[in-house]
Amino acid sequence: MNKRMFLALAVICIVIVSLLALSWRTSKPRPVPSVSPASSVMSSPSAQKSPEASVVYMCKGGRKIEAVFYKGEPLISVVPGQPPVPNGEVDVKLDDGRTWKLTQTISADGSRYANSDESFVFWSKGDGALVLENSQEKTYTGCVVTHQP
Repeated sequence: MNKRMFLALAVICIVIVSLLALSWRTSKPRPVPSVSPASSVMSSPSAQKSPEASVVYMCKGGRKIEAVFYKGEPLISVVPGQPPVPNGEVDVKLDDGRTWKLTQTISADGSRYANSDESFVFWSKGDGALVLENSQEKTYTGCVVTHQP
């Protein structure tokens, strides 16, 4: 390969790399679908959600959680390179009388549901679950499925 051919090939490679870099910088990212915030009061599920499972958990200290899981319709678009946005819901009833309707949030492991300000989080994985309140206080721990109709 002579010096002229090498120079021509080098210029062509530089032009191609420059064009690719320019097109990457000017491309607009697609918007990320938003997850609607959940209310902190249990209400009937939206018409788009269908019950997937009803579960009773028994926890340490004799505590009990009842949960009804709803699977949402699949999202139409997901941004490439980003994790999918979950859109399920859960109705949680605690043995102290409190009830919550929570929206599913992104989780690296298990299923995570939270209210809009993340002050109440219900986390389930396999046959286990736990409740976090105010980001740190684990009020319901060691929860295991005891009944699944």
